[in-house]
Amino acid sequence: MMLNRVNILVIDDSEGDAKLVKIFLKQASLKHDFFYAETLYEGIEICEEKPIDLVLLDLSLPDSRGLRTLSSFLERCPKKLPVVVMTGTTDEMVGEQAVRAGAQDYLVKGEFDHKSLARSIRHTLARHRTYVQLQVAVKELNIVKERFELASKMSNFGIWEIDIVTNEMNWSEQVYKIFGFEPGHISPSWTDYLNYIYPEDREKVEREIEAATKDGALHSVDYRIRVGVAQKKHVANQFQISYDPSTEKTLLVGVAQDITEQKMAEELRELKTITDRTSKIKEEILEDMSFHIRTPLSSIVNLSYTLESSELNSQQEELVSGMQQSVSDLSLAVNNMLNFSVLLSDKITVDREQFAIRNTVQGLEKMFQIKSNKKDIEFKLDVNENVPKYLIGDETKINQILYNLLDNAIKYTEKSGQVKLAIEAANIDIEKATITFEVEDNGVGMSADKIKEILNTDRLLNADSDEKEGLGLAIARRLAETMGGTLRVNSEEGEGSTFLVEIDLNIAEIAVQQIGGKPIKPMNILFVEDHFLNQIATKQMLTTWSDYVKVEIAENGKLGVEAFEKNNYDVILMDLQMPVMNGFEAAAKIRITDSDIPIIALSANTSKTEAEKCSATGINDYLAKPYNPEELKGKIMTLVYRNRPSRSNGGE
Repeated sequence: MMLNRVNILVIDDSEGDAKLVKIFLKQASLKHDFFYAETLYEGIEICEEKPIDLVLLDLSLPDSRGLRTLSSFLERCPKKLPVVVMTGTTDEMVGEQAVRAGAQDYLVKGEFDHKSLARSIRHTLARHRTYVQLQVAVKELNIVKERFELASKMSNFGIWEIDIVTNEMNWSEQVYKIFGFEPGHISPSWTDYLNYIYPEDREKVEREIEAATKDGALHSVDYRIRVGVAQKKHVANQFQISYDPSTEKTLLVGVAQDITEQKMAEELRELKTITDRTSKIKEEILEDMSFHIRTPLSSIVNLSYTLESSELNSQQEELVSGMQQSVSDLSLAVNNMLNFSVLLSDKITVDREQFAIRNTVQGLEKMFQIKSNKKDIEFKLDVNENVPKYLIGDETKINQILYNLLDNAIKYTEKSGQVKLAIEAANIDIEKATITFEVEDNGVGMSADKIKEILNTDRLLNADSDEKEGLGLAIARRLAETMGGTLRVNSEEGEGSTFLVEIDLNIAEIAVQQIGGKPIKPMNILFVEDHFLNQIATKQMLTTWSDYVKVEIAENGKLGVEAFEKNNYDVILMDLQMPVMNGFEAAAKIRITDSDIPIIALSANTSKTEAEKCSATGINDYLAKPYNPEELKGKIMTLVYRNRPSRSNGGE
């Protein structure tokens, strides 16, 4: 696909040849602006001053000759511009050498016409765009890799290495545990490793390993392993070739995770592609996806908040901020993926809970301040004083809308630009108000046709379409409409864009505002959770909240009921998906004995059915993972201090 208009520079000391190229360009009906230079020095100056897109370069110039002309241009030109070399009729071999030296293509003078010239230009620009995209992808991959390494340390993912020459392996402590060995108990080789894999799965593992050693790309594979005599585990692996300069060895480096309790292979095999009409994706598969993604993500959130509250040096603070930004980006991606079904149906549910809009945007402000600083963009937040302090609505979906809009604004705003989020209220009465969210940028802007295309959800759902640009904006629009609101766009190319979201929300009464602060007397909390990392992260987060807080852990619902019967607690935090006895069953048994003790469900599912089951079981409140630790603390304070006297301190 050709750009709308191309700036083409011809560097050739023959004015006649340059005029012929100009004629050919006109005959080819290419939308272009023509620039001409007789010397290499003059051509480089034009590239510095003008927005040149492509250079047609003669190798024989007054100030440079031969392949040195190309190398000098590539070295001295400040922009990485695509170059098509023009050679004499006897220099076709030189043209081929020029391509190997960095040119995108070559043309032999006297042997090309307007058609072949146009074809060369189109192919050159297409290859150059692909190259630029690949460079961006490589940079992003390196960033993701660094952040993943930090997260893997906190989340106890196992890391392994294979020396592809000797087949010797190194395992981290967690890999030994996955395979049922004491760390250092054996010195594994690749042959030993294969022996633990189910015979039916070995072929696909070997195939992926072989592919990774050839193409150098990141590969992943799930398979089953034998542990001990009869135990079976499911393991997920990602791996990639890496060169270790300290040992001068080429290694295959991988990350292994025990996904036995989270296995979703059967469901995922039923999914062809998300573009193949997402209406075919069953609701239970999306809920299962949500559970298995949100559970480990919740651990990372709690660990990062706990780490943030500890004593950190400036470098560590920067790393924690980067990890929190990655977690927020991942949460957005998960929500977008799970809400993609909303583009086909109106089945998505809308929660009605009290929230403080200023608290909501404070988290966004912190995250997008980091993003904008990295691009040297000014980010502004303005919440009008007329916006009610407490509102009733779906905070999660409002947060997702704003995240998508702000992420889009920063993505398409260039260095030294500005992005602004303004919030104000209109039509205010006793019960409700129209809340307006305005995201404004001075980025590249869009045409009216582009706006219409971006917000066209049917385009995104077309299984034959390769163009999926604007998924976040389309989801933001449908989420706004689902909540009874609207999303409008005003934009001009080169002048920036303004996204305007209007939603009618109820105003919360003062009487139902949540209690904040910290516990002022001893508080005993029973935390019923089977996920090991969530146990550690949540307990650490709560005990560092206040010295008065004590947390006891039960690994499943049955143990939770037994602990409740033996001890006094002020509040119970209940995971819902657990082995032996799930959270619904445990809550029902507890309610038979005590109808008052506050129970807060912590679930990796976000469906309306799940919330309704909580209410029917007698659970007081509900939080979806990953949740903001401050939100959990607020719910605990509300339920313990408003609704119930303390059992552990003489309450009746």
